[in-house]
Amino acid sequence: MGSTLPDNKSCCYGWRIIFSYDNKNVKVIMKNLKLVKLDAQRIKKLMLSISRLIIIFIVSLTLTLTWTTQSFGQISLFSQPSNETNSQTGPWDLNQAYTCGKFWCSDVYIHDDIRDSKNILLTPELTLATLKKLNQSSTEATQLLEKRAKVIEQTFNRIVNNIIITKISSKPPIIKPLKFWKPAALPKFLHPNPIKPLHPCTPKIKIGIKNNQTVIFIDEQLDVDIASQSIITVTEIDATANGKTIEDLAKTWQNTIELSFSNAFWGYEFDRQYPQARLVMSSIAMGIALLLIMFIELLRTWLRRWDNGLRQKLKNLTESITVKPEASTPTNLKAENNNDCLTEQNSRPDKSHKKRSKLSFWLTRILNFIKKVIKKNKWLYGRLSRSQQKIILQKQSLIKQERNFAQLLLRISFILQILSLMSGFVVITLIFRDIRFLSVFLLRETLNIIFLWIGLTLLDKIGDFMIDYYLNRWANQAQIFDPTSNRYTLRINTYSVVLKQATTFITIILGIYGTLWLIGLKPSVLAGAGILTVALAFLSRNLLEDMLNGVLILSTDRYAIGDVIDVGEGMGGLVENINLFVTSLRNLDGQVIAIPNSKISTVINNTKEWSRVNFTIKIAWNEDIKRAIDVMNQVANQMQNEPEWGSKILEPMEVLGIDEVSHEGILIHVLIKTQPSEHWGIGREFRLRVKQAFDEMDISLGIPHRKIV
Repeated sequence: MGSTLPDNKSCCYGWRIIFSYDNKNVKVIMKNLKLVKLDAQRIKKLMLSISRLIIIFIVSLTLTLTWTTQSFGQISLFSQPSNETNSQTGPWDLNQAYTCGKFWCSDVYIHDDIRDSKNILLTPELTLATLKKLNQSSTEATQLLEKRAKVIEQTFNRIVNNIIITKISSKPPIIKPLKFWKPAALPKFLHPNPIKPLHPCTPKIKIGIKNNQTVIFIDEQLDVDIASQSIITVTEIDATANGKTIEDLAKTWQNTIELSFSNAFWGYEFDRQYPQARLVMSSIAMGIALLLIMFIELLRTWLRRWDNGLRQKLKNLTESITVKPEASTPTNLKAENNNDCLTEQNSRPDKSHKKRSKLSFWLTRILNFIKKVIKKNKWLYGRLSRSQQKIILQKQSLIKQERNFAQLLLRISFILQILSLMSGFVVITLIFRDIRFLSVFLLRETLNIIFLWIGLTLLDKIGDFMIDYYLNRWANQAQIFDPTSNRYTLRINTYSVVLKQATTFITIILGIYGTLWLIGLKPSVLAGAGILTVALAFLSRNLLEDMLNGVLILSTDRYAIGDVIDVGEGMGGLVENINLFVTSLRNLDGQVIAIPNSKISTVINNTKEWSRVNFTIKIAWNEDIKRAIDVMNQVANQMQNEPEWGSKILEPMEVLGIDEVSHEGILIHVLIKTQPSEHWGIGREFRLRVKQAFDEMDISLGIPHRKIV
C-alpha cells in the first residue's frame, strides 16, 4: 500500500527531526540534546532549592512574628485590640469587651433583634463601658464588664420567661394577619409600617435613683409574680462612652428595653400562631442555599472539563516539541531510511488500487523532494524553524493564560459555594432567637475570611498571569539568539510550574495565618510547628541565607546601585553591584568590599529618596542667639536662591533650636533637606559660608571657660 500524508499534528513537530538524516547533523542534535538535558536538570534543582527556601522563609517569618509578644506587637497588622491583654471570652461571644477610646466597652443584646433595614447585623440594644482603675488590671476590668453585660441579659430573660409562663400562656394567642409578622428589617416598600405596637403584656419600665445612682427598673407587678427589681444601672462612664448625659441615656435605654420586651412577647405570639413557621423558613433558606451550590457545581463541572481540555492541549504541544533521544540515534535514522525505501516499494501501484496508489506515490515523491530542498537551503530552514518556534511559544502562552483564567474561576466558584452555605446558616441563626447571637460572628468573621481568600486567590492568579507573561517574553527574547532551539520552550514549563507552586504555597500560608487571626486564635500556637523547619534552615543556612536575604533586600528596596550605605563593623561605601548572594561596596579609599547578603542585617542608607544636612554649631555663651540664627537663615536662603545650590535643596532650613547651654557655649541645631547624595556638598558649603558670615558679623564661636580659684 502507498504511504499516507502526515497529519497536522506531525507537521507541527518541527523540521529538526524530519530533515536530520545525515550523520553530521545527527551528532549536532545529540550534542544539543545532552546540553538541554543537563541544563534542565540544573534548572530543576535550582527551582527545588528556591521552593525550599520559600518554605523556610514563610515558617521562619511566622516564628519571628509570633514567638514573643514584643515582636508581635510591633506589627500593626497583627496587633490585638489592647496592648496589655486580650478579652478572655471567645470571638463568638457578643459580650466580648473591646476598647472604645479610653474605655472598655461591651455590647448587650437583650433580645437580639434586627430593627434597622440598613443593617444586616444585629444591633446591640445597650453599650456598657468601664474605666480601668489604678489598682486593677485590664483583665479584671474586662471580666467585670462582661459579667455585668451577662447579668443584664439574664435578668431580662428571667423576666420575659416569668411573664410568658404566668400571664401570656394562659391567654389565647393574638391572631394577626401574616403581613403583621414581617421582620422590621425589611425594606419599606415590602413593609410600609414596620414598627409593631407594644405588646399588651409589656411591663412598665421606670427610671429611678438607688444608692445615688440612676437605675432603670421594672415596677412591681403582682399579677405576674414579679417584684420591683433593677435591670441596669446607668453610670457616668456609660453616658460618656455613649456621648450623652446620664438622663438622656437613661431615657434612651428605657425605651429600648421596653421595645425589647415587646418584641420578645410578639416573637412568642408568632410561635404560638405559627408553630412550624421557623422550621419552614429555615428549610426554605437552606434549600435555596443548596440549589445555589448545585448550580455552581454544574458550572464548576464545565470549568473542570475546560481546564482538562486545556491541560491536554498543553501536554500535546509540549510532547510535540520534545525531541526523544532514541528517535535521533543513527540506528533509528537508518531504520527510518530503510522504511522509506520500503514505503516507496510498497507504494507502487497494483492492479486493484491503481489510481489511489499513483496519487499516493506521486505525493510522497513530491513531499520527499520538498524535504530535501528545504534541508539543503539553510536560510529557508532557519526561517521556517524560527517561525515555528515563535508560533509554538505564542500558542503555549495562550493556553497557559486560558488555564490560569479557568483555574481562577474554579477557585472563586468554590469560595462562592462556601459563601452560599454560610449564608444559609446565617439566615437560620437569624430565624431562631436562641442562636441569633451566632449570626453576628458568622457574618463578621465569615465575610472577612471569604474576602481574605478571594483577595489571596486573585493575588495568586495575578501572579500566575505575570509569571507566564514574563517567562514567555524572556523565552521570545532568548529565542532570537538561538532560533532553531526549543530548549527555552521546555524551560519555561519547568519555571512556570515551580514558581506557580511557590506563589500558591505562599498565599495558602498567608490565608491560614490570616484566618487564624480573624477568628481570634493566637498565632503563637504555630510556633511549635516551625521548630523542625528552623532546624533544617540552620543546617543549610550558608547559601540559602545569602539567597533569602538577597531576595529580601531587593524586594524591600533597602538599597540600590548608586546608594551610599553603612552596614556596620566599619563597612560602608558606594553600592557598585548587587545580586542574590553578594553586595559590592567601594569605600573612600577605593577599596571594593564584597559582603555576603546573609551578613547584612542592619543597613543605614544615606541616599534613599532624599538626604539631610545635620548641622550643629556652638557660639559663645554671651552671643545673641537670635542674631546668630538670623545669620544662618540668611546664608541658607542665599544658597537656596542660587541656581547652583537651589535645585539641590528641597526645603528651607529647619531650626530645631538650642540643644545645649554650657561653659563651652550655646549649641544650635539646624537641618537642611536635600536631594539624595547632595547633603555632603551642601553641608560643606553651608559650613564655610556660616563661618565666613559669623566672622563678618563678629559672632564668636564657643570656647570652654574654666575658672581657677
